[in-house]
Amino acid sequence: MLAALVAGVVIGGGTSASFAAGMAATPAAAPAPTVAAAVAAARCCHHAVPGNYVYNPNTTYQRTLHDYCSYSPDEFPAPGTNANFRGPCAKHDMCYQYHQKSQVGCDNQLLTHLDQECNYTYAWYDPRFTGCVNTAQAYYTVVIVHTLWP
Repeated sequence: MLAALVAGVVIGGGTSASFAAGMAATPAAAPAPTVAAAVAAARCCHHAVPGNYVYNPNTTYQRTLHDYCSYSPDEFPAPGTNANFRGPCAKHDMCYQYHQKSQVGCDNQLLTHLDQECNYTYAWYDPRFTGCVNTAQAYYTVVIVHTLWP
């Protein structure tokens, strides 16, 4: 369309008004995302503990479904701010307990939520970010190797 407008102006002796009118019919390009929007999207997703989660590590029935990150720290320990893994672990417990997905689906969701918590807490260039993501991967690996589907 732009080539036709330019040709019309050059060949037909059109004015800048006719060129502007033709350009108005051209769809506008979407605005470029701002740096702040890109950073906010990259640092997405804090996963809070669901309101209906029952924390009770003393129960004898399905104890590991009521204690956040069973046998592991509930936070990624780092100097300064710690990434909070309680929400992702609680959601994983509930996914298992109520069979919200298959075992693989629950486990994959856990890894996604842990990674998102790392992204939420640390910028990608923060040295703590890599350690957090590696810890999330370790939690996931232990879960898939050592957990039985209830």
